[in-house]
Amino acid sequence: MPTNPASKGRPISVSDLEATAREAIAACDGDALAAVKVLLVTVDHLQKELAAQEAEVANLLLDVSCGYSRGRWESLLERAEEPIPYTSED
Repeated sequence: MPTNPASKGRPISVSDLEATAREAIAACDGDALAAVKVLLVTVDHLQKELAAQEAEVANLLLDVSCGYSRGRWESLLERAEEPIPYTSED
C-alpha cells in the first residue's frame, strides 16, 4: 500500500503525489482503473470509520458527568479543529 507523506505531518508535494500515485498503480499491476477503484473503496471505508469514531466520541462525552469534568469538555470542543457533535444536556 502506498505511503502518504501527509500522514507524517507535512503537506504532499507534487513529486510525492506522483510517486504515491505510481505506487498505487504498480500495486494493481499497472491497471490505473483498478487503482482508482481501490482508492475509492479505501476512502469510503475510512470515512465510515471516522464517522463511527466521531459517534463514539459523542457518546463518551455524553457519558461523562458535567460535575466530574467541571465544564472542561466544552472548552476542549470549542478549540477542536474539526467540530465534534456534542450538545450539553444542562
